[in-house]
Amino acid sequence: MTLGDTSATLSGLFLAAVDRYRKPDAFLVKSAGRYQPVSHEEALRRAAALARAFERLGLARGDRLAILSDNRLEWALTDYAALGLGAVDVPIYSTLLEPDLEFILRDSGAKGIVVSTAEQLRKIRNIRTRLPELRFVVAMDAAEGEADVESWWGLERREESSEAMESFRAGARAARAGDVATILYTSGTTGEPKGVLLTHANIVSNIQATIGLFPWSAGDVAISFLPLSHIFERTLDYGYFRQGVSIAYAETMDTLPQNFLEVRPTVLAVVPRVLERVYEKVQEVVSQGSSAKQKLFRWAMRVGEEAVPYRLTAEELPFGLALRRGLADRLVFTKVRERLGGRVNIMFSGSAPLSPDIARFFWTVGLCVYEGYGLTETSPVISVNRPGRTRLGTVGPVIPGVEIRFGEEYSNDEVQVGREILVKGPNVSPGYYHLDEENRAAFEDGWFYTGDLGELDADGYLVITGRKKHLFKTSGGKYVAPEKLEHLFQSQPYVGQVLVIGDRRKFVSALIVPNFTRLEAYAREQGIGFRNRQELVDHPRIQAFMQDQVDALTATLPPHERVHQIALLASEFTIASGELSPTQKVRRKVVEKRYREVIEEIYQRRAPQPSAV
Repeated sequence: MTLGDTSATLSGLFLAAVDRYRKPDAFLVKSAGRYQPVSHEEALRRAAALARAFERLGLARGDRLAILSDNRLEWALTDYAALGLGAVDVPIYSTLLEPDLEFILRDSGAKGIVVSTAEQLRKIRNIRTRLPELRFVVAMDAAEGEADVESWWGLERREESSEAMESFRAGARAARAGDVATILYTSGTTGEPKGVLLTHANIVSNIQATIGLFPWSAGDVAISFLPLSHIFERTLDYGYFRQGVSIAYAETMDTLPQNFLEVRPTVLAVVPRVLERVYEKVQEVVSQGSSAKQKLFRWAMRVGEEAVPYRLTAEELPFGLALRRGLADRLVFTKVRERLGGRVNIMFSGSAPLSPDIARFFWTVGLCVYEGYGLTETSPVISVNRPGRTRLGTVGPVIPGVEIRFGEEYSNDEVQVGREILVKGPNVSPGYYHLDEENRAAFEDGWFYTGDLGELDADGYLVITGRKKHLFKTSGGKYVAPEKLEHLFQSQPYVGQVLVIGDRRKFVSALIVPNFTRLEAYAREQGIGFRNRQELVDHPRIQAFMQDQVDALTATLPPHERVHQIALLASEFTIASGELSPTQKVRRKVVEKRYREVIEEIYQRRAPQPSAV
């Protein structure tokens, strides 16, 4: 692939897939109470019409077009239209508030923006007078003739023609692999967002390197619900389209369980929290069943777990185990898989670490979960588990064409905490948008300094051990990677969210938001009265119970890593409160500042003896 190669562009990928597959159901969209198909030909016609409309509005090659919308077909068509014009799109998380929107639109110099709902349009109207470079606003849900905004549907209908199609094909063919395709602003957990430049070559190389690792084809159906403003879902959706996989859009996160049953996907991408919720729901249903059903479930799980090592390496099961596994599948596991529609054979997990216990549960019940690792700056995939080469607790082997090496080492005594992961390859971003100092710090001689800590095991599987900027030292001089500890809590049934702290402190502690469904049920079983969540977390018996849970979970860790004290919080960390990033990562500095008094109270209690930690 060369930088001038038109076949190595997202525009070329789009046209090639349309011409190759010509499926009646390239996309599936919920309308009038059911999922309706949209063909490849219709998608091309509509993208071409939009491109002509954007051109008439003044959008030209190299101009930036922002997209502020949840996942929907209009998002994808807007994206393909912009790429066909040679424009650079700037996806924005729909959860962002006006100050962040204003910063991104000003920093990127966006000439136009496409928004989805009236709520998103209201945000833009509130800041538009402060954005002189923003020439036009197009709204998906706006009616024609609405003041100061163009109707997305009106533009499309007016411009649909054979001339628009020909113009779009010519413009798409004019794209080059080295052209910048998109600027993605990383949500970050600290500071202002940084605009990551990604070229057509970056993203297409990542698609080409990963497509052959998985058995997906034009007979598959994917459901898209992780934000397209994040590179994880977006690159996957390009890959789906490239392979002729039908793409269905979930309506909302609230309707996702119902959408699974309607679409019955065969492939999907998830973040660990989605899997945790499915796991919790299954455990809840089992706990409410009869003793006979619980006994059957436990038997099936034992059989399924016995088969997991064979399934991870794609080895044939021994005859007797295959018979027992088949029976367990018919009696128990098919019912679990039905929660996701009953047909899923590939699940990709990314964006955050996945607990090996949670992953093992899904492999046990017949759902293959392939955890990978990557960043926005790497388009995103660096490594991924795959059929026949999956090792739980790792993020898999490095993908073809990508190199990694390790930088500075962090260790306690002679035990290594981790070394910084450096990445080189065609998927690596050319840099951050007009941020020279940050570029000098993160990119050197083609290598990208990820800021993540890790190691390769003896068989070449990458293990992530923490985040360099989150690594802290206790007052005893011991390094602690908080992500490693937080990772442990994913399968703890009474913990919903957790933040581990201890920088320059005598011991490690944690702020914990309980899994209130589980904890409230426990309190009722134990006769513990409470009127609200605050009273629940303040109750001494609940605090003692939760500390016992934490002690048991961390008992096998070295003394300096054990969570010795906790504080229970009555309110969840949320995006709206600023405590979570749009990708559901905890913003440590925000949480630590908000709960500063709670943290100080933890360390004023009677503490463990320093010699023990």
